[in-house]
Amino acid sequence: MKLVKLLSILMLLIAVSAAELTADRDRFEVELHPGEVTKRTLILENLGDAPIFEITSIPVAGRAKELITMEIPKFEKLGPESEDIYDDEEIKVDITFSSPPEMDPGTYTGFVYFFDDTSSLPLLVEFEVELTEQESYGVSLSINDASSASATADPDEPAEFELMVRNAGLFKDVISVDAPHLPPRWTATLFDREMPMNLPCNLTLASGVIRVLELNIVGGRAGDRQTIEISATSLSDPSKNASVEAEIEINQEIRAYEAVLELPDLMVVNRTHTGSIKIKLNVDEKISVRIEAPPDLLVMPQNQVIAVGKTKSGVGEFTLMATRPGRFTIELVLHDSYGIPLPTERAEVFATDTTKFAIVTGDGLLYRALALSYAEGVNDTVPVITLTGGELDEGDIEELEDLPLAKVVILGNESVVPPDVEKLIEEMMPTERIGGDDICETSWLFASILWPENTEEVVLTGTDEVVAFAAYEKAKKISAPLIICSSPPSETSVAALKDMMDRGLSKVLIFGGGIDQALIEALKDAGLSIEEAT
Repeated sequence: MKLVKLLSILMLLIAVSAAELTADRDRFEVELHPGEVTKRTLILENLGDAPIFEITSIPVAGRAKELITMEIPKFEKLGPESEDIYDDEEIKVDITFSSPPEMDPGTYTGFVYFFDDTSSLPLLVEFEVELTEQESYGVSLSINDASSASATADPDEPAEFELMVRNAGLFKDVISVDAPHLPPRWTATLFDREMPMNLPCNLTLASGVIRVLELNIVGGRAGDRQTIEISATSLSDPSKNASVEAEIEINQEIRAYEAVLELPDLMVVNRTHTGSIKIKLNVDEKISVRIEAPPDLLVMPQNQVIAVGKTKSGVGEFTLMATRPGRFTIELVLHDSYGIPLPTERAEVFATDTTKFAIVTGDGLLYRALALSYAEGVNDTVPVITLTGGELDEGDIEELEDLPLAKVVILGNESVVPPDVEKLIEEMMPTERIGGDDICETSWLFASILWPENTEEVVLTGTDEVVAFAAYEKAKKISAPLIICSSPPSETSVAALKDMMDRGLSKVLIFGGGIDQALIEALKDAGLSIEEAT
């Protein structure tokens, strides 16, 4: 009995290897309006090493069975793709999608199995038909007859897709096709009958008309993988749009060795920066790294051994800090586990001495107004970064790492900028927190510490956000500190006020209401003139 089973399995394996039925796609996603008809083509091929003489299919199954009909053409032999001794090398199956006018809108799914005359496994093709009511304007977009598609390509060679753009509205329209978030070093080009068209491109289409375009995407480095969005938007009604995704993987280059050294474009003296080396090798190996640099460039490796594999690259990171301005050469001396040297990697870094800083504060309007009154009114080189939900997002972290900053000023107490955010920034560069018990103390401290000498006037407003917003515009316009305070000054505020008066402060401009009269009297008693802001 065991021998019979073994022979059966062996015969099945032989049959599978003899002929192999495949299709150019395994899924169709189609959008229709009630009463509409459209056609698609499925290409069947034989990737085996023996011919196929017959192809059959089951009826379409699922909710979409009433919407789909197909016809398999007659043929004599479907030969292997690699040989030309047979009459046919591919079979084109015409598939018709149609919707009765009375059919309810919705999503209808289905599937079909194709069989050849061998004992190989059946070939599955899936369908998804979206029935929608036709509106004045509308856009339908598919890639390889679906909402997403994937492809691989060699470096500097295009990944090719078929893009189908359809005017799904009642009226003639101009539809704009674009790749809005194309990664750096990646390019996308459309071809209409071999004529290239740069993105974004505008297509003028009558109602129901379909334009089939070839989409070529060329990637960056070998080994990169990206998912790229392609969008189509009605210019008559931009709310009518559609998008698809193309996933592209760039094949690895056939190289015995490759190293990519990543260093900061610009370093700041006495601030730590991160560098890395990425090594690709066509064997499983452990690479030792020794870093050589001049005394004024301090370098500390995170790991001295980098593990690489046949298909896996290895990354080693290190921390750098320059103790003086200048241009420095850094060398990474590499050896494999047998002590055999690999090419030494060399690069230059440039360090500068700077006093530039950034301000990080909460996302509340009052604290943003304080920070921006300085950044826009006094020092336009200062970037202001506001937290999102009490946290720094990835884009803000990258900005802080990339900018040539000597430090970060945190505006607000720990309830405004949490301690874990401060700790995260401290790992990148020095920080200084300016924050009192409330917005009033913080305003006076911020003005006292950052505003230049001989600042003669301040703009004082209450804590109403609408009024404070207008006061911020006034303060920015006259380059004066913005003080947001509605209660009598605390000891901390009085000390900051006295410091500013010692450096030239003589006038307070009152903007709006909501300010405690006791505060105004205290400012008068301190010797400041009080005026209404105009």
